[in-house]
Amino acid sequence: MSEKIILNNESVYYPLALGNKWEYKQKDDTTYTNTITGIDPQNECLFNALNSITNQPSQIRKEGDLYFADHFEKGNFQVFIKDNLKKGEQWEVKFKANNYENILVIQVKEVGISKTVENKDYTNVAMIEAESKLIMNGNLMSLNYFTQYYYSKGIGLVLTTSSAGDYHGLISYTIK
Repeated sequence: MSEKIILNNESVYYPLALGNKWEYKQKDDTTYTNTITGIDPQNECLFNALNSITNQPSQIRKEGDLYFADHFEKGNFQVFIKDNLKKGEQWEVKFKANNYENILVIQVKEVGISKTVENKDYTNVAMIEAESKLIMNGNLMSLNYFTQYYYSKGIGLVLTTSSAGDYHGLISYTIK
């Protein structure tokens, strides 16, 4: 590796290693997994991931303390989390979906908190909130839809909630 990048330990919000796996329970009690399924042979900081609901592969790339992914639009890598978060910090994720330009305005709401999810306590948690917006007829419109993501250092995403009542709580994980 040409630069020193920490991919998998207690100081990172999204541990990356082949075989890392997170299982989530939704509010209707159905479950799904996110799994790191491969590593690019030419770039050991580029990982293949698979969500068992969508069954669509995506990629995650780590550069310094930034995590880029093409979760929202294949091939369009956007920052989705950082290791060195500061409360109040903001950034945007831009992608195209259903022929509309979409923007998620990400804001760091909390850092260093504790969170209980599915009867398990997590420490060193950060909560980031994404406000969904789209551009329609050249105008930026808020959808009044907010998603909260809770990341625990050394573990990854432990909880996702939304203003529409969505719930995705971590029930098990494997970190290699």
